[in-house]
Amino acid sequence: MTTDPAADVADVRDVRLVPAPAGGVWRLGKTSDPLGYDVLAAPDEDSTAGNAWSASTHGTLYCASRQDGCFAEALAPFRVHPDVRELVDLDWHEPYFVAPGKMVRDWSAKHTLLRLEPAKDSRFLDVDDDTTLKALATLLEPLLPALGVTRSELTRHHTLGSHRRLTRAIARWAHTQTTPDGAPRIHGIAYKSRFGMRQCWALFDNTTVTRLESTYVFPESEPLRTVAHEYGLQML
Repeated sequence: MTTDPAADVADVRDVRLVPAPAGGVWRLGKTSDPLGYDVLAAPDEDSTAGNAWSASTHGTLYCASRQDGCFAEALAPFRVHPDVRELVDLDWHEPYFVAPGKMVRDWSAKHTLLRLEPAKDSRFLDVDDDTTLKALATLLEPLLPALGVTRSELTRHHTLGSHRRLTRAIARWAHTQTTPDGAPRIHGIAYKSRFGMRQCWALFDNTTVTRLESTYVFPESEPLRTVAHEYGLQML
């Protein structure tokens, strides 16, 4: 990351904290509720499904530094591996189904792009930083076997992979860190996406966000077309 670490990093066990981009972050949300925070049901905490940095104890708002980062995350479920596409192709030749690799145009109408500015003093845990990973491994060492980590070290493999119990444990720890006067120290997670290593942000509900602008999602928009091409998707 290119952002500078916050000045008080040493106060939070040597993890690296960074501010959000100066121009804000982008949020791709459902048009009906574009600022809907993700909150897990308690029984889903141990599930391997769902978003990596969510928890049942607080809300999380997923954003990205650029619009294409939002689309990369949102369109990932539409991707179909070429081998699988051959297997299922015949089954999709029905009038009620959309063929693999195709997207209906009204998908864009159901989503809205927002540019948001987190509070100026917000700081985010940089989980791609080696110092942060080393500190977290020490903090969580007694819990690592139960979280599915067989060695007493953490790498980007763990934060980028499917270790949902681990990433959620990190998010819960981060959300509980406070200053001596009880104010939140960490306001979310800064992480690289698995899809093109785009910079993403998971904002906790312990910081405020200001809506700077909002825009419709047009099928012809360049960031959307770029990601669709990258994934081999076609907008009907």
